[in-house]
Amino acid sequence: MRLLRTRALLYDFEGVWVDLDDSKRPKTALKLFGWATPEGWRQGLRPERVAARSAKVASSSGNPDRSENQQSGEADRVELVRQIEALEKPLGKGLYRGLLKTVARVWRPSQAQDVALLRKVLAHMQAAERGLRRLETAVGRTGPEALAGILESLKLDSIEKVDSLETLKEIVLKLEEVVVSRRRESVVLHER
Repeated sequence: MRLLRTRALLYDFEGVWVDLDDSKRPKTALKLFGWATPEGWRQGLRPERVAARSAKVASSSGNPDRSENQQSGEADRVELVRQIEALEKPLGKGLYRGLLKTVARVWRPSQAQDVALLRKVLAHMQAAERGLRRLETAVGRTGPEALAGILESLKLDSIEKVDSLETLKEIVLKLEEVVVSRRRESVVLHER
């Protein structure tokens, strides 16, 4: 039963015709589809079923630019995945995974196929990166003790445990309040 199901799935995909020589070897070197390479597979590329492809051809027959748009869309998706993956180290695992999970409901950006969703994930991650820079600036002005107190009040062991933009924002705003209050105290003391 399992073998029959596998064969049925394999026949759902379109193949490529090649010319063979007298010894039944391909006359030209074969080129693998992007999804058939390890790198393409890791990027989330997958083969398209024949039925799905013929439906796309039927729907795009009135618009010849549609196939170019699809290729452009896939290139955009691959670039967005690359940009998102580049933010894993600057954000840290907790925040990176937390944003992927809450915004896109995936563990890896390559699992998301929708370009609009990937743009949303990227925007959230870029906002988180800006938030971390603000946090770093505020910690430079207050010292790590103030941050430790805020984390403790939120029942967090460290900044690596932060997994949402909302929590990061709350920490940054509280720390910036400490900066402002210390400035006010300094001004009052200086005026006396």
